[in-house]
Amino acid sequence: MKKKSRNMVRSIILLASALALAMAACVGYIGYSHIKKAYFASFQEGLHAAAILLEDELSNQYSGEWSLSEDGQLMKGDVAVHDIYQQQLDSLNEKTGMHYTLFFGDTRYVTSLVDATTGKRMEGTQASEAVVSEVLRRGNEYLATNFEIGGQEWYAYYLPLKNSDGTVVGMVFAGRDTSIVSGNLSAAGKALVFTFILFFLFNWAVARVIISRSTKSIRDIIGGLQSLEEGELSFYIHDRTFNRKDELGVIASSSAQVRDKLQDVISATKKLSEDVTQSGVSLASSAESASRVAEQVTNAVEDISRGATSQAESVENSVNNTNEMGESIDDITDRIEDLSAAANEMLTGANRTVETLSSLMNKNEDVMNSMKDINDQIRLTNDSVKDIAEASSVITAIAEQTHLLSLNATIEAARAGEYGKGFSVVAAEIGTLSSQSKEAAVSIKKIVETLVSESQKSVETIEELSESMQQQNKDLTSTKDDMDAVVVNVNNVDSSTKLIAEKIHLLNGLKASFADIISELSAISQQNAASTQETNASMEELNATFSLISNAANDLRDMAETLNEKMSFFTMEEMSA
Repeated sequence: MKKKSRNMVRSIILLASALALAMAACVGYIGYSHIKKAYFASFQEGLHAAAILLEDELSNQYSGEWSLSEDGQLMKGDVAVHDIYQQQLDSLNEKTGMHYTLFFGDTRYVTSLVDATTGKRMEGTQASEAVVSEVLRRGNEYLATNFEIGGQEWYAYYLPLKNSDGTVVGMVFAGRDTSIVSGNLSAAGKALVFTFILFFLFNWAVARVIISRSTKSIRDIIGGLQSLEEGELSFYIHDRTFNRKDELGVIASSSAQVRDKLQDVISATKKLSEDVTQSGVSLASSAESASRVAEQVTNAVEDISRGATSQAESVENSVNNTNEMGESIDDITDRIEDLSAAANEMLTGANRTVETLSSLMNKNEDVMNSMKDINDQIRLTNDSVKDIAEASSVITAIAEQTHLLSLNATIEAARAGEYGKGFSVVAAEIGTLSSQSKEAAVSIKKIVETLVSESQKSVETIEELSESMQQQNKDLTSTKDDMDAVVVNVNNVDSSTKLIAEKIHLLNGLKASFADIISELSAISQQNAASTQETNASMEELNATFSLISNAANDLRDMAETLNEKMSFFTMEEMSA
């Protein structure tokens, strides 16, 4: 049943156009709002800057305070500034297009504004109450928007005018006619609307072209599919649709491929049905040959039965070998456990040896430090003995000098005669004392030399002992390093032993699984022997089945003839695409 369809492409394009127009309208409205906002912001900044520059120029051009003279003239210090400032404001108005006003109090004294109704300058007029309240009374800046002055709408900025003491005495005004702003914004809006309309017309024209071309291509494809529905496999799709690069071109190409494939399938099916008819005849004859072959298969099955029995005996022998292998694995497991225990004991002993070596090294270092202290003390003693030897030499020299003095004293006493007898006794005692001192000094010197010699031997002995202790310390360090290596190796042996134990346990599990498998194989071999007997009986049933196959081949031939009649519905005249 044919179904009447709507133009899908037209609907899609019209919907897309409506959405595009709605989006363009939103974008235009948002763009116009932002342009208006940005324009007024820029306008405000320009007015603010102009007002600040004007206030700075007017306040600093002349020194002095703002005031009114007795005849009502605006004064800046001692200068009447009305005419001077009037020329300046008019000049600025011509150059910038803005209007400027100088207020004293709330009254316009100098201005470039002209009343639109009378055509006169607006000097002497007052500012609005809102401006006076915000600027004169509060001293704030003020932005006035869309307010009327002299019959026109204005956009203006007010700044307070102050004397040197900070008091607000007037205002400075910079403004512009809003008709200029409205005109510029109107031009921008018209440009957006014109662009919107132009885009709409262009979009509509492109949509019309796309709809027309797509509709023709869809009609070509629908016509071909309707021909396929009627069983006509020789339908034609126009080149303009077939050569399109979009999805419609792909659909047209796919439709042509489906047509060609159906032609191939139908042709192959017709040929296949003829082949099936012939195959049915061949199958019947083959069934008879298969029956003869079945007898040969029966004989082969008997040979297989004898081989299965021999296989069962071999499997039983494998079971016995598996049991022996399991016993060997158990022995290895016991040896590995003994080796692991020995490794643990060796590791414990090695650790104790390392700790003992560490303690011995610490004590050896303490002994070395003590020997160093003894060596230092002996050296100090040796130095002291040497000092005593030097002192003994000094004593010997003093004794010799004293002996000379005693001889001189004796000689002088002999010369003195009777008067020198007392002095002669003293000289004799001094001589005796010097002899004793010399003898004592010689004895001390011998003792000191003996001490120095023994002390030097002690120093040499201590140094040799220190060297021996250092060598012993090196040997202990080397031994400790060797024991550390032994500990590491024992750890490795222990880890390897544990790993081997785990593998042995795994082998035990595999041994059990292997034994089960061998048992299953034995059972399967026995089953195979029994199955061959059943197979002989099955071969007899197979012979009966072959007779049924022969009958089925005849039925298959009949079905092939029926299939040929059904395939005649399709027509396959050659057409180009």
